[in-house]
Amino acid sequence: MKQDFRTARAQEDGRQIPALDGLRGLAALWVFLSHVRILTGMTPVPTLLAYGELAVDLFMFVSGFLMAFHYLERREPEPWNAGRTWLRFWCRRFFRITPAYYVLLLISLLTGAYLGDARNAVAHVWPETATAASRYLDHGVWNVVTHVTYTFGLIPRYAFNTPLPDWSIGLEMQFYAVFPLLMLLIARYGALLVIATLAVAMFGVQIIAPGFFSSFPMPAFLPMKLYMFMTGMAAALTRGTPRASVGFLLAASLPAIEFALHPVAVSAARIAMVAVLFILFSAESMRFGALALPVVRILRRALGIRFGKVMGDLAYSFYLIHLLVLLPVAGFLTKFERYLNAPGAVRFIAVALVVGTITFGLSWLLHRAVEQPGIALGKRLLKRRIVMTGREGAISFRR
Repeated sequence: MKQDFRTARAQEDGRQIPALDGLRGLAALWVFLSHVRILTGMTPVPTLLAYGELAVDLFMFVSGFLMAFHYLERREPEPWNAGRTWLRFWCRRFFRITPAYYVLLLISLLTGAYLGDARNAVAHVWPETATAASRYLDHGVWNVVTHVTYTFGLIPRYAFNTPLPDWSIGLEMQFYAVFPLLMLLIARYGALLVIATLAVAMFGVQIIAPGFFSSFPMPAFLPMKLYMFMTGMAAALTRGTPRASVGFLLAASLPAIEFALHPVAVSAARIAMVAVLFILFSAESMRFGALALPVVRILRRALGIRFGKVMGDLAYSFYLIHLLVLLPVAGFLTKFERYLNAPGAVRFIAVALVVGTITFGLSWLLHRAVEQPGIALGKRLLKRRIVMTGREGAISFRR
């Protein structure tokens, strides 16, 4: 079995790469502040806040990195060609994502009309910020079913159709669905070949069927964003190996292809972000990485501080909750002339501080009361199944 990452050093777990926690926290704050900027009508727009979609790309890079990294760690007790490994992976991810999501999905559906009124109040003052009303008012059976089953990202009509920023959650679940197959292909044919081939295929289908892909209000369909997950996978699978420099070139070329298809400033910024992230994790393994090591070490220390770890733990809850708090606050404040007449930066700072504090507290509660018990339940179910079945149920895939 060909493995071009066989010599990868994977002795640490995710907790021993502090920068990962910091990056997750940074991504959640970035999305939050980008939405605060929109809903407070702040102009002129700082560049990073104008590129809020890059924060979601950052989540995708980290997700791809972590999934591949942990697969490397577990490849001995959980071989990639065993069906039980796939079941364990899916079970872990389902119970990590679903409990908190279902709770907040229910809340968002029950309060949709109220949230929609708040959103309309903001759009009345700043019309350029308006979004489709159906996001807040569609309580139809198919909208609910597609969201409960995570299939909404496959259907343009439902891909961006709740008050939550959950289009990326559906995208993430699509990635989890195919990830074990990706790793099986990588184990057989090599990481770089598989990633490069799939990237070309994904961009190819977008060229062949542009009308279908443009019908998605957000890039919620996996072929539109698989390349971002694979940049993180390339970083994990070549980290600590002689192929790190080749992996860097491949990872940077994926958003470069996207830029060639859609030559806008945010696409150019995506190339730079992927390059920086790759160097952050793999500088020691790259031929020219030594030049960047002083800066890389500073960044790693900054991302690894205690606050970064806490925000990393709360990032998922913070990301899901923030609009449920931000929309009512932003809508309520539009009733006050003094608020509307204040400078945009003042509105932005005031709302960010108030909503950020409330969201942080609610995220902590959700993490402790829902996320952690959900993760523990998944582990118990897995352990019980393993004890009951022993080695039975392992499915071998022939070469």
